[in-house]
Amino acid sequence: MSNQLYIVYETDEWHSTTNRDCKGIFTSKTSAIRAITKHHAIKLEELFDLTDIKMTPSTKKSLEREARQLLRKELDLCYQTQGYSTNYIIEIWNANEWEG
Repeated sequence: MSNQLYIVYETDEWHSTTNRDCKGIFTSKTSAIRAITKHHAIKLEELFDLTDIKMTPSTKKSLEREARQLLRKELDLCYQTQGYSTNYIIEIWNANEWEG
């Protein structure tokens, strides 16, 4: 059994610690990423150039699915998102270990 916890923070575009908001604590990286991609506040306009796209319900659903995939890849590699007005950070904490 892993003693690691994955803490998810929502923060601003500069990753300011003063603007961190803890969104959840998870027992696996996969569940932390799944929660972020399900509930993220990153707008589609920040991920895609929507100027030439007619936004139908099916187009929006397709873009939302693609956005989740993009965010999942970014979080899987870097444990954070960057370049958006709202960003996410995943910190790993070792539980039940004495530090020092």
